[in-house]
Amino acid sequence: MSEEIPPYGAYSDLTDTGQWHLAVDISKHGLGAWLLPDASLGRGPRVLVRQSWTPSEEGLLGRIEDAVYDNPTVLDDYSADIIVESDRQLWLPSALFQTDDECAEAYTGIYGGDILDVMVNDLGKEKCAFTLTPGLKSFMQRSFPGARIWSQQALLKETATQPHEAFKCLVDIREAAVDIVLLCRGELQCASTHLWKTESDIAYVLLNMLQTYEAASPDTEMVFSGRRDTRQNLGKTLLPYFKTISQKNHDLDGKEIPTAVYLAINRKKRYAHHTR
Repeated sequence: MSEEIPPYGAYSDLTDTGQWHLAVDISKHGLGAWLLPDASLGRGPRVLVRQSWTPSEEGLLGRIEDAVYDNPTVLDDYSADIIVESDRQLWLPSALFQTDDECAEAYTGIYGGDILDVMVNDLGKEKCAFTLTPGLKSFMQRSFPGARIWSQQALLKETATQPHEAFKCLVDIREAAVDIVLLCRGELQCASTHLWKTESDIAYVLLNMLQTYEAASPDTEMVFSGRRDTRQNLGKTLLPYFKTISQKNHDLDGKEIPTAVYLAINRKKRYAHHTR
């Protein structure tokens, strides 16, 4: 299913690729692509692609490729952040796994597959290895040379690196999946992805994780993002048990976007020296 969204301004504005930044979100459920203008343009962002499909491992790479090739503007020479929403991620200590190859070998030892398909984010003390579907990494390297490729958990963790007096738990609710990242005084304790059908499913895995890490305390700071209705309902449910519950609204020009896309865009703004 493809969502048609009116474009901003004239197409000619897009020919100067140096004035725009591309953000692409890829998951089992679909693909989205946005162009973010340089502030000097005085224009709003442009939605290039919003496609969704029934999640299935079979034929997933072909659906991703078709969504890109059917929208050739996505392939222009923009600086880019690509977010891969995966539920198969492995966090490893950088002190023990110093190279991407070592991370890939550890990853395939657990999940199987080809080490050439494994992508790795380096966050200093930790590395996050992840895949989505066979062949995706090589497709992205061909189609988006020089782009930064992120897992959604890595972007979540990176936003919460400042030390806190107690635990901090980030809960990002996506379609059919929830990402939970738990830190203590800025140190990563746990990061995981869980499937869900009801709000009770999310509450169960969340509270179970907090109890496992002895973080089920009123002083634990809770930060919810993602699907608005679901996270707001969960926040109300948990309000009697935690002193601090924050709700993060992530949108682009008034339209809700995936949390990881928002974080990648704002990361690019913080690091103005962003290069391909």
